[in-house]
Amino acid sequence: MRNLLLILVAVLAACSTAKPLVETAVSAKSVPKMDIILTGRLLNAHAGDSVWVARKGVKRPEVVLLDATGKFRLVLQGVVAPIDGQLNGPSNCSMIVFLQPGDSVNVTAECRDFYKTVDFTGRGSFVNNYLAQAHRHFDNSRDSVPERLYTKDLPAEYKRKVDLRRQQQLEYMNAYAAQQPLPTEFIRIHKQVLDIQRAVSLLSYMHYAKYTTKQEPALPADFLASFTALPLSSLSHNSDLSIRLATSHLFEEYQYARLLPPNGILPVDLNAAEQIFAQATADFGDTPARDQVIGRMLCDQLRGPLVDNPQPVLAMLPLFKAHNRDSVVASTIRQALRSTEHLRRGDLAPVFTLQDASGKRVSLQDFRGKVVYLDFWYSSCAPCLAEAPAAVKLKKQFMGRDVVFLYISIDRKADDWQKALARHPLTSPNSVHLLDPGGYKASANYGVGGFPSYWIIGRDGRIRQGAAPRPSAGAETVAVLEQALAQRP
Repeated sequence: MRNLLLILVAVLAACSTAKPLVETAVSAKSVPKMDIILTGRLLNAHAGDSVWVARKGVKRPEVVLLDATGKFRLVLQGVVAPIDGQLNGPSNCSMIVFLQPGDSVNVTAECRDFYKTVDFTGRGSFVNNYLAQAHRHFDNSRDSVPERLYTKDLPAEYKRKVDLRRQQQLEYMNAYAAQQPLPTEFIRIHKQVLDIQRAVSLLSYMHYAKYTTKQEPALPADFLASFTALPLSSLSHNSDLSIRLATSHLFEEYQYARLLPPNGILPVDLNAAEQIFAQATADFGDTPARDQVIGRMLCDQLRGPLVDNPQPVLAMLPLFKAHNRDSVVASTIRQALRSTEHLRRGDLAPVFTLQDASGKRVSLQDFRGKVVYLDFWYSSCAPCLAEAPAAVKLKKQFMGRDVVFLYISIDRKADDWQKALARHPLTSPNSVHLLDPGGYKASANYGVGGFPSYWIIGRDGRIRQGAAPRPSAGAETVAVLEQALAQRP
């Protein structure tokens, strides 16, 4: 699944007056180390749930547990520079935060409705309340961003609405800053994030138009002017967290809008691969950013439409290796190849044993002799739940036949999973629902990199198709299931 959720982020740095050049070269040893104390209470959370702050350069962040009342106290020791990070708590309780050495911030929130209730007090609360309030004001959920609301507009009108949204965000920030000045560095980086988000929306429109019309869209000459104006060559997975998250969305949409054909699948033709590489070089230059874009595309293909047929990726790898200079990207591709090498068509499907809602243990092998339509999902996944109406129709079409609709949720909490089963039309006599908390037992073994993820497993227990069509694909999904039924073990 392409995660299109927009994250409103900012980085706050301490203001300073101009100083003589000789004073700018300050030894790291002279920078005082100070603790950052983060306390708070998260209502309707469970005792023992973890709280931590993810941030650049820290592989093993400090972790504390909630007590029986939902309270926590997290101390980040010996900090010498501002932290642009993400506060992570129980399910749905996370947001970008900005913390400076010496800050002592208290946060309270209701986990069932985090962004509507989160509030900060204490030293360092001003900028974090801005982030929370701006998120509430612009309702930065997946269903409210321009690419979800206006994709049926003509290109010029869509672009006008995207530009208007960015202008409103800037005006909101300026009005908030009138209460208390915001540092210049904060404003500079925040504007860059908004610029990246605007580019994501424009690229999303191109992707949508390509996919629905099956051809390259006709767009105004200036449609991507704000995209090309970005400092594309400097974007990197080594950036601060907020920039990195926004850039990740940009790289995801870019590959579909500018590189891949309308069907979103990498061609096996070497000439096509060279054209893709040339386009990425034209946009990002001969830079690590270009390598990261191409690497992201190859990994997404391996974990998506080419999970069971990696030949197009293998054909492009020599070209990529000849130019790539990013060892992290190269390692990620190697890992993706290793994690999916047992998922080719005709391979035995990875087996698993999980529990259903009644606590009964169910194994994939229990369905040998039947066709299994495997669906990986989770309760707060909007695209997953959007498939429910089409799935109802599909299951009715195959009622009484040898097809099992096997749902595997990766929800960490059984309560979230069972509430979703009760709230949405997901159950039926020919469906089975299992829980794989965190996705460690089943989802990981199938190399699932996005949700929902569909697989078709034959009567013989072997993979017939990875990245299978969704229920909403209608006739296409019916056809592949009928083909699987016709194949006897």
